[in-house]
Amino acid sequence: MPVRSSGRRKWVWLGLAAVLVLVGSLSVGGYFLLRPEPIALAVGDCVSIDTAIPIEYGCADSKATYRITAREAVVWPMESACMRYSDVTKAVGETPGTNAEVTLCLTPTRFNTNDPGALRPDDCVEVTGAGDSVHRIPCAANKSTRVLSIELHRQVPVTDQACRDQPQARQAFAQASLGGRAIVLCVLINDPQNLDSAQVGDCTSRDLHQIVRCDSPDANLRVLTVRALHQRPTKPQCPDVLGASAFSMTHNDKADLVLAICLGPAPDNAVIYSKVGDCVASGGTGPADRSRRVDCADPAATHEVIDRHQSNDGNCPAKSPAWITFDPGVTNGLTICLARR
Repeated sequence: MPVRSSGRRKWVWLGLAAVLVLVGSLSVGGYFLLRPEPIALAVGDCVSIDTAIPIEYGCADSKATYRITAREAVVWPMESACMRYSDVTKAVGETPGTNAEVTLCLTPTRFNTNDPGALRPDDCVEVTGAGDSVHRIPCAANKSTRVLSIELHRQVPVTDQACRDQPQARQAFAQASLGGRAIVLCVLINDPQNLDSAQVGDCTSRDLHQIVRCDSPDANLRVLTVRALHQRPTKPQCPDVLGASAFSMTHNDKADLVLAICLGPAPDNAVIYSKVGDCVASGGTGPADRSRRVDCADPAATHEVIDRHQSNDGNCPAKSPAWITFDPGVTNGLTICLARR
């Protein structure tokens, strides 16, 4: 009887061990069957989108022009799935066609030289047209344009004061990006001879195409004011600018930033700059530009300015035997009343 009992217990233990081995095997097998496959294109991976489907590259590879910022469920239009990411400029399906189940939200990498979303302040760019294309280039390149800041706006054209927080900006270029929103580049012009890079006191050639030395024979006009506006000025464009006789404006139809420059004659002794109390050496009868402003101690001084007002009406005090008038144009006109010394 004790022998039979011992044998029975042995078979019970052997059976229990077999069951445990089987359960363990099923558990391991179940894990390998049910564990998720790694995502082929995961957040943080880098890709190129030059082909029908995104191709993954190492993020240090120059072909990796975009980084995956997010994976979102597909909605239509597809770009709307990525609009909450401010740095995303592209949305593509993980697989081609309308059967895609995942939208990849992509941010351009620094290997991308054509997507404005990859730009940073102090980058330099080559711009075509009104910002139709923007290409990052070395800042040492001739006639490059330096980026001051990059802004995100609702749409192109930009009408909500592009670059308003960048008082140094001379131009604004807007390019449509994800979902139609606008990436705006606030820029300076690196070309020292370009009028759009002019500073007050610089001089230009007669055709306004080039900045020249003010003592150069080619100097024709002097920069009096440089203003960044958000609407085109109406005529007269320089009503309160002393000595203004010419005006230049730079703008494009994709952004509302306007560069407005008022100019006057290049010689700083031009009579149009004279104020009450200044002295003038009269050029006699004939064009006003034959007269010039001089120091009152100069023996050549023939007249003193006793009145100046913004009209070419020639209306001067009775004690003024002479006057000089300038017709309206960029100002409302000018009358300078003179008294003989």
